[in-house]
Amino acid sequence: MADFAEFIEFFPLLDLPFSLLPDIGQIPSSSLPLPGVMIDAYILPFEGDEVDEYTEYIPYGRIEGTKDFHALIYWKAGLLKYEFILATYGLDGHLISHAIVAGLRSDDEGILHSVAIINKDLSITIAEGLTPEEENSLDFDNTSTYQMAILPDGYISYEMNEEDKEE
Repeated sequence: MADFAEFIEFFPLLDLPFSLLPDIGQIPSSSLPLPGVMIDAYILPFEGDEVDEYTEYIPYGRIEGTKDFHALIYWKAGLLKYEFILATYGLDGHLISHAIVAGLRSDDEGILHSVAIINKDLSITIAEGLTPEEENSLDFDNTSTYQMAILPDGYISYEMNEEDKEE
């Protein structure tokens, strides 16, 4: 059985605020891949059917200053997508919540880019936009922002922007 205390030690402490960009260069070269037993115990139970033999998980960091839970960010690389995933765990290692907060995804419509800023108050601002398949630049008409937050109990909430509510 994988030990949760060992699992979180793979994630270096992160000072707030910080940004996550859909850029592989942001992954520290000193990061070690997570051992399979730890992936099986603490990541795969909520990843579902999206995992294949090409999927990789690299620890990115642990948000400093949480008392009743651990907030970890890992980088998930799969075919045609790279994602930063925020996962919160209770002190005993049980999963509380998880969400994709930044990344790059490619499909028939184009490439979806998303970036995130995680603030000192544990609020998260995410901006995402689409680069259509036939173009080389971001389509600002298809760019949107939204808010998330890590609540005191470790749950990750989603908030809509006012202009999105009117549609």
